Amino acid sequence: MNFGPLWCRPTLPGRLLGMRSVELTPDALLIHRGKHVHRIALDSLNAYPHQKENLFSARLVVHDQQQIITLRWLSKPALARLVAKLEQVLTDQAQPETEALVRAMREQAVDNYLKDSVAEELAPRIARAINLYHRTLPEHLSLPVSVTRGLNQLRQIHPLSQHTGRLRRAWENRQLEQRSEFLDNIETNPLTEQQRLAVIRENDRNLVLAAAGTGKTSVMVAKALNLIDTGQARPGQILILAYNSAAAKELKDRLQERAEQTEVSAGEIPSVFTFHALGRRILQQCGISPDISELALDSKKREAWATAWFTDYLQNSDEALKQFIDMQYPAVNPFSFASRAEYEHYIRDIEYRTLKGEVVRGYQELLLANWLFMHGVPYEYEASYITRRRVTAGFDYRPDFWLRGTDIYLDHFGTDRKGHTMVGVDAKQNAHAIHNMRELHRHEGTRLLETYHYQWVEGKLEASLKKQLLDAGVRLKPLAAQDIFAALQDNGGIAAGVTRYLNCLHVIRQEQLDEAGIVKRLNQRQIDNAPAYASLLHRFQQAYTQALAQENAVDFDDMILRAGECVSSQQYTPMFSHILVDEFQDISTARMSLLSALLEYGNSPTLTAVGDDWQSIYRFAGGRLELTTHFDDYVGSHSLTILNKTFRYNSSIAHTAGRFVMENPEQYKKEVDTQLHVQQSQVYLLDNYPDNTVPNTPARVNEILGRIREYQPQASVAIMARYNRPLHEARAAISDHSNLHFWTFHSAKGLEADFCIIIGLTHGNLGFPSLHNGDEIVDALLPDLDDFAHAEERRLFYVALTRARNKCYLIADPYAPSAFLDELLKPEMAVEIISPSFLSKYRQIYKCPNCDTGFFKTTRGRFGNYFACSTGISCDTRPRTCAECGSPSVDGKTESVCNNPDCATHIKLCPQCGRPMKRRQGRRGEFWGCSGYGLKSDPCRYTEDIRQPAR
Repeated sequence: MNFGPLWCRPTLPGRLLGMRSVELTPDALLIHRGKHVHRIALDSLNAYPHQKENLFSARLVVHDQQQIITLRWLSKPALARLVAKLEQVLTDQAQPETEALVRAMREQAVDNYLKDSVAEELAPRIARAINLYHRTLPEHLSLPVSVTRGLNQLRQIHPLSQHTGRLRRAWENRQLEQRSEFLDNIETNPLTEQQRLAVIRENDRNLVLAAAGTGKTSVMVAKALNLIDTGQARPGQILILAYNSAAAKELKDRLQERAEQTEVSAGEIPSVFTFHALGRRILQQCGISPDISELALDSKKREAWATAWFTDYLQNSDEALKQFIDMQYPAVNPFSFASRAEYEHYIRDIEYRTLKGEVVRGYQELLLANWLFMHGVPYEYEASYITRRRVTAGFDYRPDFWLRGTDIYLDHFGTDRKGHTMVGVDAKQNAHAIHNMRELHRHEGTRLLETYHYQWVEGKLEASLKKQLLDAGVRLKPLAAQDIFAALQDNGGIAAGVTRYLNCLHVIRQEQLDEAGIVKRLNQRQIDNAPAYASLLHRFQQAYTQALAQENAVDFDDMILRAGECVSSQQYTPMFSHILVDEFQDISTARMSLLSALLEYGNSPTLTAVGDDWQSIYRFAGGRLELTTHFDDYVGSHSLTILNKTFRYNSSIAHTAGRFVMENPEQYKKEVDTQLHVQQSQVYLLDNYPDNTVPNTPARVNEILGRIREYQPQASVAIMARYNRPLHEARAAISDHSNLHFWTFHSAKGLEADFCIIIGLTHGNLGFPSLHNGDEIVDALLPDLDDFAHAEERRLFYVALTRARNKCYLIADPYAPSAFLDELLKPEMAVEIISPSFLSKYRQIYKCPNCDTGFFKTTRGRFGNYFACSTGISCDTRPRTCAECGSPSVDGKTESVCNNPDCATHIKLCPQCGRPMKRRQGRRGEFWGCSGYGLKSDPCRYTEDIRQPAR
């Protein structure tokens, strides 16, 4: 409607008071105050203007969507003309506006799935129309019948947020009916109801959570072909992103097969890429060379380049060499742990290897050993003392260091300045032991040098050691830098550093971290020397980037990162209308950056992310689970579909695996239904002691395999473990490999077998769950992991359990038990316990009393079998073998007591050297005598009166 502007100015008193004028134009109200003009678009008014008159003037109340504005002291005649015209303009707009809204609702909420973006845009328009034309329409105005009818329709879905679910369900029901023939025949078996919903739902963002074996690949294939069959998209407008090449090939093959059988796409199928392949395509189209560097393609060349770089870097700087040695292992403060068990877990699998090549027990001892070596002080680590006398009940005295060729010893004590010890260590007993050590050296005429934990905390450890050595007359002969470098190289320090820093480099590039970002992540994980690590890594990254530039090539990280930059800078314009992403739970920061760019700068494509938070097991490759578990925060509002009907395994396996993985509250809760329901448990727990003497996992595997072959000769069987080494040992012991597979837990993802045998359920270096997430520095740089204990290892076990179609056999070591064993033994897990060694009595017999997590296990030695604590170097308890029952017998202050409560045999011990005491006959009668009496080497003549009957 065209008309000239209408003005309404303030009355004279109003002008004196500085009141505002108002002007009506065909599309806006303009409010004037001096030179300032405030514009209110007419289509933003959500109520008719409200006019009130008094004796000398009038006022106008305007309801904008943002605010309510009141204009006072206006001329009554002029305001009346302006308001009448404004009412006419608004009323004339009612019919086209209402018709447009009804049409939009029909097209976008009835004929199509109501998207969040559409709902967000329509909701305020509907609210405005209802408020304007229904609630605030002046009584003297009327609307056409068609407008009233349209408003009534809109009122039925207002507010839209409360009716979105109903509208979507109605559309889904119509679609399920209309597309039933397609959904029945697109796969070999008709799709389940949840699979069908995942196929037809078309929100802006869609998350499909697919538990193991619930047919996510079927959903992706059916969804892509459904889009084509319904005309929603052409094949070239659909992008499918797979996690790796194998998955991409499987999707392509399935798409081709189903497209041909259903004649959906006339031979053309949607594009299926890995993220790397898509990145390469984008770089090509942007005129950027996508040639892959040899450093990326050949791991040997990459290692050789990195070794050469570090060699040059370290040989040209004594300071860099010293720093590199100090940073070989992350500094660890024993006092920072909440429990002794936590500390034991931490150091159990760390091999602190010195420049000299020996393995020491702790980080601070490592520093001392390396300092002695670099300063030319010959030493032996934990050499036997000159006498076997005990310094405190329960262990033989072995000083930390003996300075070879001298009578000087060095002990490092884990105490602070007030004598406090780490949690789990009795401070009084520790102080008593230190006192006895000093007395022993005084008695034997040897010299004891002492260093303390607090000196390391205060940065004075090496200075204190140096002063004591010089005071003791020890001559220091510092080694030349080239000799130190050679030692570092000989004991594998350079090779280990190259491996670590190459892994760090990959994470840094994938996570797009600069030097400040590296420092931040290391500090978050409380890594000591964070700035030094960050400086070295930044320098290393710059050198690598320069090496790529010299080749005019890219690596695999560049493919994704630079492709994302091309999209963000609009050098490349994606034309996809639909993007489907497989294995979304393992997507990395770099992949998400490229995907976000495709969504933001593309043609408003819909996203369907398919994955399973329960199967997120690739954090070491950059996978960010929180993108799935916090999808709203990172990707936006979405429709969620959960696939919970599995066709792979039975109800027993589903129950055990589901209960186990759902212990982690950070993950989605799912109740998995199965096609096959069984009454008895199909998950069995056996120990790795088939002959009840020594562990022999391969023999137990052979035993189970024989039983399976006896009843189902043609069945497929998978033997699985966390690491390759146990698999190699099992493979070597098995002669019949027909229809037999050997999978690591990671490689088993996506695979299945009739029967699965899971081995390696123990703790230790090759145990499960892994107690360390690889290198601590690499782990600190990786995406955050939720705080639940063994979170990713728990999901990895779920993956392993759900590979079995019929039965799953778990082989565990009851005397070096997996941290998961206690959970598996709970009745609610419904695991069938076959071996009695898992019962509480047996576990009590073999529990180590001197540490929190260790169990005694039989170990083969040069002189036969003996018991040793399963925690290894963190607990060196070596119990005797009870002569009565063969159980472990643990030494105490005065006697060794059998761990078996049904036996409890006591052996009296020599308080001086720890050997067993024997009853001896003397001239004055019986007495206790040390069994070391008469030995040629380190004899002990301790005797004691018999004051009570022998046991």
